[in-house]
Amino acid sequence: MPWYFYINYITDTIVQDRWDIPSVVYARTLELYQGQQLSPEALTFELDLLGYQTTAASPKPGQYKFQDNEYWIQTKGFDLPDESTQPQIIKLTLNQQKIQSITPQLARLEPPIIGRFFTTDFENRLPIKLSAIPETMVKGLQAVEDRGFKNHHGVSWFGILRAAVKNLLAGEVVQGGSTITQQLVKNKLHYNQASYLRKLHEALAATLLESKLSKAEILESYFNEVYWGQDGKVAVHGVVEAAQYYFAKPVERLSIAEQALLIGIVKGPSWYNPYRQTKRALLRRDVVLNSWLETGVIDKTQHQAAKNSALGLSKSRQLKTDFDDYMDVVKAQIKQQFSLSDLRSNGLRVFTAMDPFIQYKTTQTARMTSDWLNDEVESAILVSGAQSGELLAVSGSKSATSHYNRALLAKRQIGSLIKPLVYLAGLELLPDFSLDSTLNDVPISLKTADNKTWQPNNWDRKSMGAVSAEDALVYSRNQATVDLGLRIKLSRFIGFLEKLGLQVQRNTHPSLFLGAIELTPFEVQNLFGLFASRGANQSINAIRYVTDKNNKILSRAKQMTEHSLTTAHIDRINQALNQVTVRGTGRKLSQTFQLPGPLFGKTGSTNQGKDSWYVGFNHAYLATVWVGRDDNQATAYTGSSGALILWGHLFNNL
Repeated sequence: MPWYFYINYITDTIVQDRWDIPSVVYARTLELYQGQQLSPEALTFELDLLGYQTTAASPKPGQYKFQDNEYWIQTKGFDLPDESTQPQIIKLTLNQQKIQSITPQLARLEPPIIGRFFTTDFENRLPIKLSAIPETMVKGLQAVEDRGFKNHHGVSWFGILRAAVKNLLAGEVVQGGSTITQQLVKNKLHYNQASYLRKLHEALAATLLESKLSKAEILESYFNEVYWGQDGKVAVHGVVEAAQYYFAKPVERLSIAEQALLIGIVKGPSWYNPYRQTKRALLRRDVVLNSWLETGVIDKTQHQAAKNSALGLSKSRQLKTDFDDYMDVVKAQIKQQFSLSDLRSNGLRVFTAMDPFIQYKTTQTARMTSDWLNDEVESAILVSGAQSGELLAVSGSKSATSHYNRALLAKRQIGSLIKPLVYLAGLELLPDFSLDSTLNDVPISLKTADNKTWQPNNWDRKSMGAVSAEDALVYSRNQATVDLGLRIKLSRFIGFLEKLGLQVQRNTHPSLFLGAIELTPFEVQNLFGLFASRGANQSINAIRYVTDKNNKILSRAKQMTEHSLTTAHIDRINQALNQVTVRGTGRKLSQTFQLPGPLFGKTGSTNQGKDSWYVGFNHAYLATVWVGRDDNQATAYTGSSGALILWGHLFNNL
């Protein structure tokens, strides 16, 4: 009797099944319009990431053709909150890294998936109605797995008898004879070994289940439940995710050949893994196609066309992309609004600002740290929109195997990066101060609160004497900056920083004027967003908006502007930051890298080269680069010889 109650419980769970649906995180939607800056490399990268396939013929949904700088793209369609797009043909011509012409005038590609919020069992699944699955696939499953599905009541006794004879002859269990209903039950019973007791359990449960669900409901549950493969540690369950994983397509747009491959994989997702066992998977697909022809699921013309088709697997899995560091930022920002249980089970859709191509180039730059500098140092890089403050890319390490996101977590002294804020505070707080004012770049000796003597030195161990405030900032003069800081007063400067959102401990040491404060690269990016946007925003946002599974917007990003700074003062600091890249400590960017201007930025170094920084921007992008050792030991690099080198290479690539 307890055994019956257990079997009854198992079938009830299948009837009442409510799957946890992981929330999906998307990159930004690529908008295409005439005059847009876009290189062939960037567009091809995006199409490959989305799983589009090249073709020499007229493209079908999910395909593109490229010839003589002209692209013909047939999109797949995608549901956005403001627009539900159907597949359409886009024709565009690229010339000199720009879209020269395009039809229609404005078009959008669907956003790539960059991550998910999984439950603890790491199952990836998105339910689908049976009516949305192609009829050939529904009939084809029955033709291959259970030809008597419509006529039995959960168990095919003939199939069991046939399998029993083969098992007896083999002396072991070599064939199952399971129906689709039994296979569905098997997923719930979680037996690891083939045995007669297991088969008996499955048979009884399947018979009971058929009294509780219709044939259509059983098929729908099967398509949503069945295991289709493994993506790293994530289990791919259900036909929706299988279609996305192998072909980067919605189920309803799978070709006959693609449908047959998926049905074939069901027999053994590891054994027939098409990414690893191409020939084996191809043979299995053709066996399925032969079965479909034999049972009338497809005709001879469809059969021949499908057998002549290549596997057509998505290229997106083969691209060396790494979105984990960006996902760390998404997780940190979204948990302020949504619970982890909501994210893991309610199928939310999180739309971010991440640009996959810029992320790719940022990751590539970080990977080259040891080539351009040395093996001892690590790096962290962030890129955001100069005006919007939207986070476009993050790299937390030079290593692909590192799990420590330095961009988000590593608090390091910022050194001379603080100087633009000292001079901005001077403009805001001292009525008679301007960047034309004279400062004293001379040796200075101060008594600190602990009765010690502090004597700041310049990086070149020289003093310039009387110097304009602009030159003091451009050439990063420590002594002149401390002279200005003393005029402002330390307490007033701390209050100024706190109004900008920095959590400054009540520091009584004047070294704060020279950057004796620890910030993460992400916090530095926020800080310089103030200059890049001319005061328009104070926050770097990864998330644009979040929708529920029905596409209703639940939350939108908000730009926070809490300061009351004078725009003219920010503009004056930016003029000096431009001169940093022309004649100051960042002049390598225009002289060695020959980057087009105008550029703006600031180098930063700490004692013994323990931290090398460069933060800079142009009209489009703001980027922060940090270089240093995890053990905080000395390096051979200043801001201009370390971090600036990575920054220059990154912007050359962009």
